[in-house]
Amino acid sequence: MMNTLMPLTSSLKVHPGSHILYFYNSLEGYIENAASYILKGIEQGQHVIFIDDKKRFELVMEKLRSTDTSNVHYVDAYEFYGMNDEFYCDRVLANLKKAIEPYLEKDRIIRIWGHVDWRDQDHVVNKLHTYECNCDITVSELGFTTVCAYDGEKVPSNILLEMSKSHEYLMTDDELVRSNLYKTSNEHNPTIFPSLSAQMKIESEMDFYKQKLDFVHVVSHEVRNPLTVIKSFAQLLELQEDDEDRRFRLEQIKNYAAVIDNEISHIISTEQMLSTDALWQKKFIMAKPIIDEVVETMMIKAQTQNIALKTDICLHGKEMILSNSMGFKMILSNLLSNAIKYSLEEDTVYFSVHSDDESLVIKVEDEGVGMSQKQLEKLYNKYEKINQEQSGQGIGLFMVKKLVDDFQGTIEVQSEQGVGTTFTVTIPFCC
Repeated sequence: MMNTLMPLTSSLKVHPGSHILYFYNSLEGYIENAASYILKGIEQGQHVIFIDDKKRFELVMEKLRSTDTSNVHYVDAYEFYGMNDEFYCDRVLANLKKAIEPYLEKDRIIRIWGHVDWRDQDHVVNKLHTYECNCDITVSELGFTTVCAYDGEKVPSNILLEMSKSHEYLMTDDELVRSNLYKTSNEHNPTIFPSLSAQMKIESEMDFYKQKLDFVHVVSHEVRNPLTVIKSFAQLLELQEDDEDRRFRLEQIKNYAAVIDNEISHIISTEQMLSTDALWQKKFIMAKPIIDEVVETMMIKAQTQNIALKTDICLHGKEMILSNSMGFKMILSNLLSNAIKYSLEEDTVYFSVHSDDESLVIKVEDEGVGMSQKQLEKLYNKYEKINQEQSGQGIGLFMVKKLVDDFQGTIEVQSEQGVGTTFTVTIPFCC
């Protein structure tokens, strides 16, 4: 993302892709700022998606009556926020995706203005917080400058406090400041948990993984020290040994010690990954660039094992899923790597991706060793190796299942020994 500032209104500048929280105190100030926001977008050749009620929109358009507003696209707030019912974050996010998709497909630069409305209901603070956090990570990932406007007289101070955590900028009728409560991983790339309840759940799970990681480190220390001694003595004895058979056995001792050390390293790195914030934080991401990256790597892996990897990726390139790059890449890599690993030389692995109306559908099919019903029952157990003859720690599919569940997707498997295995994963476009 660019670091240069861009005009927000006639007097304010922000970084591209910024998410601005606007609490207005007067209708006149609101109309003035909304009209200025649209005008600056038009001057930069941008399309403007304007979400509000018809009356306020007409007042804004009256301000711009001498301007060509063909790039302004109105969305009715009553329908967008589902104000005939309770405020449902998933539905509003789906409407947001629907509103911006046509411009993504045509590679158009857009800015968004949304006047947020809702009817009285229970737990509205948490619902709005969830929506704003998801909206923030979405627009920041895609680089869309967005204003979320609220009537300052309607919104209580506790909502203002929560909203300040999911917006980089706070705006009033007269000024704009950076939010000190905004959580960022770097200056312009926000990474926020998608809801208060989800944050508590994730933090609790991460604490659990961190406790296990501490235990693994202790065990690792106790095991690795004697392993180092074993390897050292085996190496010394091998150098002094003339008998070929005994030298071979000492070489095997060294190799097995190295394998154990490598297994411990992999377990530690896996547990560290499971306790990393970024693995569990969700945002809208473009699926195809990540798919292309993983396929390129797996093509090389397949070639080294004399396996043919055939792909059928039917995507237009702008499909978005609520996931994260690290987790999505891990799902694809593990499924393809396993398919290649458990195939025989000159076999073919088939990888296909397409979209239906609601989900991204991923299928990985191999002609390899397959699995029995008993093996399938233990498939997603942690450290459960299905094929003892192949290398690995039995953690890959455990992580795949956990990530797919976290992304509110599904995973299905069909397998027959000696025939092959097919995994089908679906990840919803908007969870």
